[in-house]
Amino acid sequence: MDNKVNELNAVLLDRLMSDLHDDTKCTPGLYQVIRGIINDNRADLDSLPKEALRELQNISEKAPFQFGS
Repeated sequence: MDNKVNELNAVLLDRLMSDLHDDTKCTPGLYQVIRGIINDNRADLDSLPKEALRELQNISEKAPFQFGS
């Protein structure tokens, strides 16, 4: 079961990243979902490569709101 959940999580993250690169899909609802994913996985963010963190930072700067610290 864990394997299926991990697979689903990977697909979800891929789709969300794809949607973030599509201006027509960048809605407040999408940003809210992304914010929830980030908050739920904050501990895992420390293990991301620096390039991925920079990409996330660039994307978050385009959001119509600021992420809390």
